[in-house]
Amino acid sequence: MNLCSRALYCCLANDLSKVLNTVPYAAFFEGNLRERAWPGISGREFACLTLADTLLKKFKDETSADADSLALTKFLDFNTKCSIKSPIDRTNVSEIEEISIGETIRHFYDFWFNPGGDYIVNLEKISKEIMTGPGASIGVEGSDFYRKIAAGPLTGTRKSLFTLYQREISKYPLWLETEKIRSGHYGGFKEVRGSRLSFVPKTSGISRTICTEPLLNMLFQKGFGSCLETELLAKFGINLARQPGRNRILARIGSESGAFGTIDLSNASDSIGLGLLRLITPPYVLALMMEFRSAEVELPDGSSVPLHMVSSMGNAFTFPLQTMLFSCIVLGVYSALGITAYKPYHHRSNWGVFGDDIIVEAKAYDLVVNLLGRFGFTVNMDKSFATGPFRESCGADFLSGYDVRGIYCQTLRSKQDVYSLVNRLNVWSSNHEVPLSATVRYLLDESRVEILPIPPWDADTAGVKVPQSLLPLGELARNRKTGSIAYYRYEPRSKGISLLAVDQRPIERPRWFNNHPGIFLTALSGHLRGGSIIERVDRPYYQKRVAIAPCWDYINPCYSRLWSSGWHRFKAYVELNLETVELKALEVVRSNRPNFTRFYL
Repeated sequence: MNLCSRALYCCLANDLSKVLNTVPYAAFFEGNLRERAWPGISGREFACLTLADTLLKKFKDETSADADSLALTKFLDFNTKCSIKSPIDRTNVSEIEEISIGETIRHFYDFWFNPGGDYIVNLEKISKEIMTGPGASIGVEGSDFYRKIAAGPLTGTRKSLFTLYQREISKYPLWLETEKIRSGHYGGFKEVRGSRLSFVPKTSGISRTICTEPLLNMLFQKGFGSCLETELLAKFGINLARQPGRNRILARIGSESGAFGTIDLSNASDSIGLGLLRLITPPYVLALMMEFRSAEVELPDGSSVPLHMVSSMGNAFTFPLQTMLFSCIVLGVYSALGITAYKPYHHRSNWGVFGDDIIVEAKAYDLVVNLLGRFGFTVNMDKSFATGPFRESCGADFLSGYDVRGIYCQTLRSKQDVYSLVNRLNVWSSNHEVPLSATVRYLLDESRVEILPIPPWDADTAGVKVPQSLLPLGELARNRKTGSIAYYRYEPRSKGISLLAVDQRPIERPRWFNNHPGIFLTALSGHLRGGSIIERVDRPYYQKRVAIAPCWDYINPCYSRLWSSGWHRFKAYVELNLETVELKALEVVRSNRPNFTRFYL
């Protein structure tokens, strides 16, 4: 790939400067363009400035040399803050704030109890929900289910976790047999001190910290988190799978009418201190959290520090716990102000919480912000809004109801990355009526990727999306009866270790310890597909395959990013953006024409 981020941004600035007549070309390189240019501009112009600010904001191919060190310093600062701050700041507290604090603690405490007075979580419920996560675990070579459960050591911070694990799997003969074979080869239990800190890309300037947990800790953290998610839905009406969409709806309404404010927090997951939970959590529930969490974390230099935060990113119950805590703060403020809180799925919903993305009524915004600060959380005022026409929440940005969300390019290391960016730019261009010809042509010409025309409804990484009117139909296989079209596309191929050969030969011995009951258990759990144990990979392998499009130009409005008025513009803008590469696409089709006889007899 001969792509340069600087040259890419120059092409984008050239495209946008033709639309933004009031913004000179040189201004695109001065930073914070969006903040300096508004208010007083239209939603379309604001969307252009947002695109300029966001395109390379998370570009991880060119991260700064001190991105990891900055993230480590920030993590340690928040960990120290959790150890020295008082649980709740009551300095110069007003009467309404004192009432809100009391109502918040009441909501949080009551959350843990059923109407009958028993706890919503207990060891039996948690043990039934234990499961492996998709990521790595300390001591385990891979991230797949088989090596975690059947062919690797069981690591944990306490021997009691292993006892709980044995008690639970004793109810299932197949799992028990798997464990007997595993323990006979790897031993019963391996104790570790805690989690291990690592870094993942966040922005070009700073990384994100994440802690890899021991295997047994992760199993029970997943079980505890699953119980929390069930109660979030039952008591607060928050379904974590659907809440982002509900937050976006409220954010759009807030940008139009000003009825709602959006709040974003800085390092919220690293700010829930042990002191706070000791004050407001029932002792039994707190004991469960302390049993499953890691008490210390190993830093990249090999040293260890105690964790004063309850849990970090990487702990499976961190996200539902913070969602529940911030929901209680919102409900506490609503109770103090006498505002009726409708559940998020209600047609009159007036609040929403998803992790640290919070939406509240505008008249409760200031009090919620103050209360978050008194509970030890830091509100990111650059991303929190209660006045003006702009709101953002859960990956959606609106200006007076107009979608001004930009595009983030994280990497350009493969042709699939180029396809994805080109397709997203074409859709953005069509929605906002802004041609990005120079940017798209630069990506396709300089990367020299193979141009595969694919339907507009296909995956962004499969090829370049084009309308049917631009297809060289004379060179494509087309069914005369149905009108469907056969075409090439890139499909992601899962990485796995084959256990059963295609020609039905006997089970092959994998490269690790062979645990036959564990293989059966892996298949029953859905992690054995096509005779292979599926492994998680950060960058999947893609293979060019033949696909069939029964209706090339079909667009499902429920799933398409194209606006209802953008389809006709999509045809025009794609033709404009690809006019110099159309012949290249034709050459590719001619030179790689498949044998479609078996599809079209």
